This record gives sequence, C-alpha cells and structure tokens, in this order.
Amino acid sequence: MAETKYGHFIKKLVYNELPGGNGKPEYITWPKGSDMEGLNLNFVWGYHNKVGQWGVGGEYGHVHPYGEVFVFTGLDYDNPNTLGAELEVAFGDEGEEHIIAAPSIAVLPAGVAHCPIVTKKVDKPFGFLAISTNAEEKTTELTQRKEGSRLANKYGGNILRMELRDMKRTKGGNADFIGFWTGKNTPGFNLNFTWAFHTGLGAWHEQDPHVHPNDEALLFVGCDPDNPDYLGAELEVAMGDGDDKEIHVFDTPTVVIAPKGLVHCPLITRRVDKPYSFSAISLNTEHETTWLGGKE
Repeated sequence: MAETKYGHFIKKLVYNELPGGNGKPEYITWPKGSDMEGLNLNFVWGYHNKVGQWGVGGEYGHVHPYGEVFVFTGLDYDNPNTLGAELEVAFGDEGEEHIIAAPSIAVLPAGVAHCPIVTKKVDKPFGFLAISTNAEEKTTELTQRKEGSRLANKYGGNILRMELRDMKRTKGGNADFIGFWTGKNTPGFNLNFTWAFHTGLGAWHEQDPHVHPNDEALLFVGCDPDNPDYLGAELEVAMGDGDDKEIHVFDTPTVVIAPKGLVHCPLITRRVDKPYSFSAISLNTEHETTWLGGKE
C-alpha cells in the first residue's frame, strides 16, 4: 500500500465481545486518545441486548475527574425515536435512580458519581455511546453509597430526551434523522456532538471542503448488533487541500480524525446496503466551521 500523508487519521474500529453468556453476545469498542492521534477524548460504543446489571461501572458506581456524556440510542432506522429497552441508571453518591426508556443523553460533569446501569427490559437490541472529555480513562470506583434518598430528583435535569429530527433529505448522503448536544451551557464541557442515521448517496455538503478551530472525530458505525464489523456502506473522505489532498475510502466501522486546522471533506457516500449511524464529536463548546468552497 502506498504511503500517504493523512492515512493514519482513518482508524478502523476494533470490537471485543463483552463477557457473559446467555444468548447473543454483546460487543464494544473503546478507542482512547492514544489511539486517536492524541485527541483529548476517549469514547465507548457498544451493542447491548441482555437484561441485568452491566458488568462495568462498579457495584456502587464510579467517578471521573472529567466530564462524560452517555448516549442511549435505538438501532432501528424505521423507528429512530424508539430505544427498544428500559434501563435504570444511578446518579450521585446516593445512587439516585432514574429510568431511561427512550433515546436519551445523560450529562455527567466531572466529579458526579454514576452507575451502576441495569437493563430492566429489552424489546430490541440498543446502542450505547459514552463520550469522555479526556484522552485516557481515569476512574475511581466507589466503595459505598452516602445516606440519602435514591428516589430524589437532584439529577433529573442531567437526563435529556434525544429527539432525532427527520431532515426530509431529498439528495446527498447527509443525515436522514439527527439529534445533537452542545456543551455551551454546561460548564466544563469542551464538547459538542451529533447522532444520526444515514441512507443517502452522494456528497454530504455542497459547500465543502471545510475546517474547524478544534479537533474533531467522525464516527461511523453499523446498526447490526450481531455484526459489529459491518458498516453497511462505503464512503470516501478527502483529507488535506491543494497538492496535499488525498481521497480515502472505507467500508467498515471507522473513526476519522480531523485535527484542528486540517482541511477535510468532501465526504461522499458511494454505496449503502443498510442504514448506518454517524456521530460528529467536536472538542469545542459549539460547532464552528469555516466553509471553503461551493455554495451555502
């Protein structure tokens, strides 16, 4: 394979099977900052289908010295605003319990204890994305809970319903259904992200290429919980500009790294066999873009 200048920014995701028997396996991928060219970011993406307490998070939960966001999403393109499961998630040192039964975002500022997570019911497999605003994992497990009501509502405002809006797309490869979150009103979160379902062909933006004043990770994953290595589509992305411009093609679950100041895109969907999901994870409180071509 010919040596490229930007090929190391295209990272195929590597999945591992989560421990535990009883039925279909669950899969997880967990790139750290060291896997993503030093980004101040690590994330977990996984497919879940089992009832019971998750095998991660500790008996009494844990805490991080950085902010983290949980995204609970369904995998059914035809029902994008349905989770297909019911979960119980504990927040705070008291283990305040909250039920999640729809696509949701849970915002966890630095120092706020969280977990365990218990799946109470599963009608369909679902996806879970945890985005951490630190390059490497730093976790302290709790050894006990403080006295206090587990039925209080101190942390209810930290859970947001994720509405995936129908974009009524008529052309191009951009999102069919999309939701987003921004940290501009949440101190300590240098983060914003989208979550979307895609089936379209062609260029995503008419005004590409573009550039950001911050680092960005572009996450492409499939919607088949039994085949985590299957994306269901083929895409190409341009990296660099002018004489340095390179075209990279991928058809497996991938994270594309766009360091701040690096011109990138157009992003073009060349083939779609099944719907897939995409998240643009930007290390800035708002999504700032300078468009360099085409029409707005």
